[in-house]
Amino acid sequence: MNAPLPVVLAVALLSAAIATMPADAAPRKKKLAAVSPAATVAQPPTDRFLACDVRVRDYLREGGAVTRVTKIEVDDARLQLNIHHEYGEAGKSSRKYLRGDTEEEMRKNLRGILDEFAAAAKAATAGRAWYVVAARKVMPDPRDGSGETTSPWTAVVLADFDGKCRPITFYQSVDRNKLDPELSKKLDE
Repeated sequence: MNAPLPVVLAVALLSAAIATMPADAAPRKKKLAAVSPAATVAQPPTDRFLACDVRVRDYLREGGAVTRVTKIEVDDARLQLNIHHEYGEAGKSSRKYLRGDTEEEMRKNLRGILDEFAAAAKAATAGRAWYVVAARKVMPDPRDGSGETTSPWTAVVLADFDGKCRPITFYQSVDRNKLDPELSKKLDE
């Protein structure tokens, strides 16, 4: 039962070498981890409007108000959205129309519209959509050729889709009297 001394000594040396390996590797990992954050470029702080930071501020340059969209309901039969924000309901969007010469082209257009609507609803749920009420002179409607008296306020819903700011829907005229008093007060700030 007595093992020769060289075999016992070799096993002891091998065990000691294996036991010290992880101990030697740990300090090297810590040194690498300490160097990595210093090597990365400092990122600017995230803006509260995410990818829509420039557009929101540009629309608000002549007054207006912005509030977070809390929910977007999709009416897939009428191809229309119902927008809800922190102060209540903004209302329904204008309806989208299917384009295309064949049914297949129209079906492809329909899938694109429904995908966009789903992304808008997801953005609103995640807090990445905003209802912006702006002065008409800042956001004029190019289709508005009528001489009718309209509100000096118009609105747009913007959403951050994968780091890009996208307009969801426009409201040609916003009646200030129908807005929540808190939101209406923000227009004067």
